[in-house]
Amino acid sequence: MVPGKTVRVYLVEPHRVVIDALRHVFAKDPSIVIVGTSGDPGSPEIGELRPDLIFLDVDALGLGVEEAIAACDRSSPQSRVCVVSVEHRPLAMQRALAAKAEAYVAKDTSPATFIEIVHLVANGDAYADPRIAGAMLRRRSTRAGRSELSSREFEIVRLIADGLSNRDIGKRLMLSEKTVKNHVSHILGKLHVNARSGVAVYAIRKGLVR
Repeated sequence: MVPGKTVRVYLVEPHRVVIDALRHVFAKDPSIVIVGTSGDPGSPEIGELRPDLIFLDVDALGLGVEEAIAACDRSSPQSRVCVVSVEHRPLAMQRALAAKAEAYVAKDTSPATFIEIVHLVANGDAYADPRIAGAMLRRRSTRAGRSELSSREFEIVRLIADGLSNRDIGKRLMLSEKTVKNHVSHILGKLHVNARSGVAVYAIRKGLVR
């Protein structure tokens, strides 16, 4: 996504009050435009409008998350899907990301973070709410041997998922910030992701957490 380029967003949301709230949030960034809304992830309008990003509220659609994401994909295959939910359960996030959603966002996320996520995902990166992803990775069993990552690298992945900066990770692990930066660079290369936000998503999709 070119900086300053408009991000076209479609809301799959059945509740007017939530639509109005999201309109209010995204109105703070003139580069984000809501091009349409519907309570149906299979709406033909989605395919006609071909949005950059589909915000999919899975709480009130009467569909499983996998079915809802698949419907969005059939409607507009080129659009990236961001699942929005009140659920903070790790399983809910894991199911959404395994079904190829590009982001999982809890509804109590701050408005500023919502805007950041729109640009992040529109730029081709992925996002997992760190409050949920961090807990999932902390509970991970001893499966590091089956990962592309070393034990130290996975330790850093867990802290990235918790939302820690390189400096904070260094303090936690008693490493220099430069050493942590090098580790993060190696991790991104090994996992073939472009941004830190994609690290936890990769780990969840690969089944490195349960």
